[in-house]
Amino acid sequence: MEVKETRIESDVAERKEKVQVALARLQSLKCAVSELRAECEALRKLRSEEPSEALVCSKCGKLIKEGDEITVKDNFGAVKSRYHGDCFKKILSS
Repeated sequence: MEVKETRIESDVAERKEKVQVALARLQSLKCAVSELRAECEALRKLRSEEPSEALVCSKCGKLIKEGDEITVKDNFGAVKSRYHGDCFKKILSS
């Protein structure tokens, strides 16, 4: 009887230890996630504070007003050129 009880107690102690290790790991990961969130927020603030780059028309070379921009992208999604709405219409009609 004593051997069986000792084995059960050993199994319980082993499970408790595994659970404690798992909880410690979980807490560590929670801290890492919190740090990453704080870094992301700081980067967002920096990005929003930076002045947006001036958009220049690829055809006429003048500045493009916000909302009047036509963007041409390559197959990979990288911006190839930007145009005024009117300049782009002229290119299409020619």
